[in-house]
Amino acid sequence: MVQTKKFEQSFINEYLAWSLHDHDVERRGIETGRKEGRKEANTETARRLLAMGLAVESVAQATGLEPDYVKQLAQQSM
Repeated sequence: MVQTKKFEQSFINEYLAWSLHDHDVERRGIETGRKEGRKEANTETARRLLAMGLAVESVAQATGLEPDYVKQLAQQSM
């Protein structure tokens, strides 16, 4: 059965579609992981900068984090 199926165009198309789908899912997972990692790193940097006494606005600008999020971090560290 495999020998005959592997030459059918519909089978080939379905196989290629699944292969592309799997690759796309993997790529999106990697991108999501990188974004989460960057946010974690920027959050730690923001905590250190706040501990050094920098203003919330300066920390937000330096890290690229939202000012409201940096304000929450500042309140948590008090």
